[in-house]
Amino acid sequence: MQWQRRAMALAGLVQATHLVSLVARTGMIPQDGLEASLNSIFVTDPSSISGVYEGTHGIVIGLRRLREMLVAFSVTEHGEELRYVLDTIKLDRQAQRIPRAYRDLGAEIARIGEQRAAYGSHEDRAQLDVIEQLAGAYERHLSVIEPRIRVTGSRNQLQVPENIHRIRALLLAAVRSAVLWRQVGGHRWHFLLARGKLCNAVDTLI
Repeated sequence: MQWQRRAMALAGLVQATHLVSLVARTGMIPQDGLEASLNSIFVTDPSSISGVYEGTHGIVIGLRRLREMLVAFSVTEHGEELRYVLDTIKLDRQAQRIPRAYRDLGAEIARIGEQRAAYGSHEDRAQLDVIEQLAGAYERHLSVIEPRIRVTGSRNQLQVPENIHRIRALLLAAVRSAVLWRQVGGHRWHFLLARGKLCNAVDTLI
């Protein structure tokens, strides 16, 4: 069960960073994956880790991508995303050392969540506004912490304001999953020394 929880948290992290990479390179991502990753940001007091991701429904993309990375890792195909994953884990560790970082971020997420609930619809304009606010929260509270997560991709895509907002909002979702990963005992060395256990756990979840 513990490895399943770790696999779910890691899949959430992998999903968010995978979507970051897609936005940065193509500007296009699955809408359901985007919504699921962003929804996880607002689940701040779950009864279980599955409550963050609606069971495994919200991390289908992440589970499949994580399995690919564990079974047939390719530097060309997965290297960039693994860097994002490891950098996000490092960012979470650094943010822990700044008491106000997560405190202030949590307060802002709660405020955004209240406004989000007030929209009461899934209109495009409402979602874009929430994404922009989440991006601003990431920029104010986390992007200022070193080492910063450096996103690479197409210059054309990275110059589009909407893409910049989606990337930052997804990085915030990635940090949310990194926090869960830490809370369930996840460590960087698991990528090397516990790949088999993680892969078996993923197989039970897919």
